[in-house]
Amino acid sequence: MSSQWNLNEHHKRICLFPIPRIPRLGPRARDAGVYISGALFALGWWFFIDAAIRSKNWNYDDGYKKTSVQFVDWVPGICSTLGMIVINCIDKAALRGDSFSFSSGGGTSVAWKARVFLFVGFAFMAGGLAGSVSILCIKYLISGYGEPFVSWGIYNVVQNAAIMTSAAILWVAQNTESEYQYNFAI
Repeated sequence: MSSQWNLNEHHKRICLFPIPRIPRLGPRARDAGVYISGALFALGWWFFIDAAIRSKNWNYDDGYKKTSVQFVDWVPGICSTLGMIVINCIDKAALRGDSFSFSSGGGTSVAWKARVFLFVGFAFMAGGLAGSVSILCIKYLISGYGEPFVSWGIYNVVQNAAIMTSAAILWVAQNTESEYQYNFAI
């Protein structure tokens, strides 16, 4: 039986091109990456909370409240934050395991489950960024309210971009090889 897609002969990698390993960083560079990531995360949420507070305390000259930051504006930031948590909870060693192999019991490998979990995390973050851009366009730009309303939508996009950048920096900082890291297998 000659099958073109034999599961036992499946390649050990997902990407066509091999992903390069991240070189060793010193312990201070890893720590700096974690601190920069945390600062970006806090800065992103600070921008958004500042916009939410300003929108609730805005003094309308004509007495007519045009719009303010509401729960729909919070959803993209919550999704991006959940995505960041999901991505950084994954054991990085599980991603490098055998890919898409089936055990004799019919179950799937840990690497496949970790990659699906990673995809869900990235989907949350991408959905958060896309949602913030959609809210900026639909709620603030198309309606033509002008300033300061457009800036509240821009701060929402800045928040989600900062959270995504923070997740990327934290991922790189955690995935670098450390000369002080020891792996013990029992």
